[in-house]
Amino acid sequence: MLRTIIFVLSLLLILGFNMLGSAEISEDTIVAAWLFDGDAKDISVNGFDGEPQGGKYVEGMIGEAIELNGTNEWINITKRMGSFEEITFTHWVKSTGRDGQWRVFFNVNGWKAGDIHYQLHPDKRVEFSIHTNPGGNDTFAKFAVTGDQMNKWIHIATAYSAKEKKIRFYINGELNAENDWGGNPGVLDPGRIGDWGGSRQWQGLIDEFAIFNTVLSEGDINSLMNDGLESGLAVDAKEKLTVTWGSLKR
Repeated sequence: MLRTIIFVLSLLLILGFNMLGSAEISEDTIVAAWLFDGDAKDISVNGFDGEPQGGKYVEGMIGEAIELNGTNEWINITKRMGSFEEITFTHWVKSTGRDGQWRVFFNVNGWKAGDIHYQLHPDKRVEFSIHTNPGGNDTFAKFAVTGDQMNKWIHIATAYSAKEKKIRFYINGELNAENDWGGNPGVLDPGRIGDWGGSRQWQGLIDEFAIFNTVLSEGDINSLMNDGLESGLAVDAKEKLTVTWGSLKR
């Protein structure tokens, strides 16, 4: 019996340390996540299912991805997700066209105070915008999706904190830019993945698109990039921890 208890306690410690590596990735911090594995359903508990306007499901970076044609295809997100003092976007993208034009990741419909617009600027850099944010509406990564970065899978993560007045851009798991910026919360009202008002369409593939209500660390971002959203959420590890501890107490 003593050996069994020691084994179980060791297992709990292992699971606990594994979970600490992704402490900010949980059902409590995930706002929405679309895997695009054959549909645009939100795998979080919040029910922000996407409504595709065209597009097709193809082989992705992890499982399947959605491919948009750059003209009249996008994903509608019809519900308000909220106002956020901290927020992180993570996703895989492959841009296959519209180089040097606006290319939307996620834009709120319209453009009013607090609205978030997140896209590639015509200068080809990753841009994050909050309407009327102190220091200007827009801030940029150093990274540009152009040239040899076209037709290539790229993992992008953008983490904003109104509390810190900072934004960090990560490209393929590495910090690309850290800017002093902002102070106002960002708003996610109904919007679109891959389009804004029938313009600025995304041409290419999008995979594993997620939004968190916290600032993810570089370690968390790498976990999502390397292992995928479902593994990053560590649901199985949490369930095993609960079941194992319950068995031990009995």
